Amino acid sequence: MHEFVGEESAAANRDDPEGESRHRLPIALTAVCEKVERVSVNRVQDARIRRLPFQQKIGAGLTTEQFQKKVDDGSVRHVGLTESIAMIADSLGWTLDRITDDIQPKLATVTISSEFLAVDPGYVCGIIQDGVGFQRGEPVIRLHMEAFLGSPETYDSVEIEGSPKLSMKIAGGIHGDVATASIAVNMIPKVLNAPPGLHTMRDLPLPSFFPGR
Repeated sequence: MHEFVGEESAAANRDDPEGESRHRLPIALTAVCEKVERVSVNRVQDARIRRLPFQQKIGAGLTTEQFQKKVDDGSVRHVGLTESIAMIADSLGWTLDRITDDIQPKLATVTISSEFLAVDPGYVCGIIQDGVGFQRGEPVIRLHMEAFLGSPETYDSVEIEGSPKLSMKIAGGIHGDVATASIAVNMIPKVLNAPPGLHTMRDLPLPSFFPGR
């Protein structure tokens, strides 16, 4: 979402508000640290609970050759990992040498079915994507995502290496479709109270549930 509303304020959160779990949550956790050395975020989900467009976006049902072609043209990927890495680094005052974004297929070993499609063994059932931020040649921020049909576990987790060392896991994960709608609505009062201009999610106050009354 990148849009000005007259002379008012607008928030920019790309097209993936569920990315809050990838950047704002780890940023908030570092507030209790006296030293931070590395940040790791993991998002693993069983894509069978998601909509058909999401299952298509992660390449479910494709051959490995078809998957790679769609990766190359940008139609198969999860948007936002590199942007989240840049936001985390900026918040911590880190200057990164480079950011990488690697995408690999997850292949089915048995036939896996969702409400919308069935994937036979040897075909792509989802995506494994890793974004890594390097500082002085060392990986200091790592965002890992696995989304595939039949994942045995769904969760979001954050690991902070530093003092203190922190580990947080959300069992069952954050449902992306629900989160996308919720964060957009819950940000309304924060955007309305912000000064005119285009703001990132990092600039605005911490959002919370907004009942709309």
